[in-house]
Amino acid sequence: MSAEVWAAGASGLEERPDRLIVYAPAERAAAVRRAAVACLGEAAVSAAVAVPAADWPETWKAGLRPVVVSPRLVVRPPFAPHPLAPGQREVVIEPRQAFGTGGHASTALALEALDAALAARPVARALDLGCGSGVLALAALQLGAARAVACDLDPLAARETLENARRNGLADRIAVFTGSLAALGAGGFELGLANLIRSELVPLLGELLARLQPGAALVLSGLLATERAALEHALAGFGARIVAARERRDECGDAWLALTATR
Repeated sequence: MSAEVWAAGASGLEERPDRLIVYAPAERAAAVRRAAVACLGEAAVSAAVAVPAADWPETWKAGLRPVVVSPRLVVRPPFAPHPLAPGQREVVIEPRQAFGTGGHASTALALEALDAALAARPVARALDLGCGSGVLALAALQLGAARAVACDLDPLAARETLENARRNGLADRIAVFTGSLAALGAGGFELGLANLIRSELVPLLGELLARLQPGAALVLSGLLATERAALEHALAGFGARIVAARERRDECGDAWLALTATR
């Protein structure tokens, strides 16, 4: 059905747990609806509804709210203030093109696992692989890591990580570069962070673990719950084991997984 409505002139699709919303220019609405009805039947497709004009650059912000990770950490956009509890720290992330505002289930799980790891043991150096907006590295610094190194293959991500570090007054404690782990040489990190899908993560596990000290914690997210066995097997191949796991379903019903492992 998605393919048919696109061919008929649809301009966007929005998947929700109980429905699929199809957007189309007004002049193509009738044709798009006919395409949907041809696939699903009249009873399954509602009548077209006009979308009122809106100030979209402002409207999209309404869906971004502070994420209270724990009594120790809040992640929020700059336009959504949040009163901090005693001892609570915050990371302010400007939502732009780089991934990681704290709202996605995979990022929220990674932040929770990071918080738990640093509550158990403070670290001197953290490594954030595929840093995106830098939210994980900056959270590590706010939660007690002395310094962090963040890297990403996307120059835009490295730029936004630096901007967010300056916004949070942490630029003097983080090093950011565009490139791969090969640029790091020796490691010695006490904490590793990676919020990457499995196809990107697994080929990098050996390099990532090689840069961690024995006994270091490794927080992995961006994974589906069904992928746990595959990750456990891959980690075991490098002498690492899972010590904690967290799961959460997103608005579409997908079950996401974050793992904490150690060498």
